[in-house]
Amino acid sequence: MTENNEQLTTDNKQPDENNIELLTLSIEDYKNKYLRALADFDNYKKRMTIEREQFVQYANEAIIADFLPALDGFSRALEAAEKSKAGEEIVKGIALIKRQCEDVLKKHGVLEIEALGKPYDPNVHEAILQKEHGGPEGVVIEEMQKGYTLHGRVIRPSMVIVSKKGGK
Repeated sequence: MTENNEQLTTDNKQPDENNIELLTLSIEDYKNKYLRALADFDNYKKRMTIEREQFVQYANEAIIADFLPALDGFSRALEAAEKSKAGEEIVKGIALIKRQCEDVLKKHGVLEIEALGKPYDPNVHEAILQKEHGGPEGVVIEEMQKGYTLHGRVIRPSMVIVSKKGGK
């Protein structure tokens, strides 16, 4: 009888030990899953923060792009007023309005793309013509329309004329 009792206790101990091992493994598995989910959620929060900041930064891009032709119009009006020798006050008024518009755009992260005399860069320039020129090849020699960036992103490329070597 004692033998039977001993056998029962050892049989009872083995399943308990196996059960404890299984539960420990299960706990470790759940702990790993929890830590992964926590890390995924943290990455998600960081990604959403970056996307929100970018959305705010570039939210006005369409409005600014639509406003740029009006700014071009002020530039052309200023040139025409200066050429036609319009009243000095008119020229000053147009120049003031143009400068105010440029200041507002600059305040919101809009910058003019420098083009004249720079090497042609298809990322920021749109070549509309090539002209023979005495200088180096592939350099912007004329700017037909100014280009602009918004926080480093091109919203309108500069329309330019690029130099090419003269034919002999």
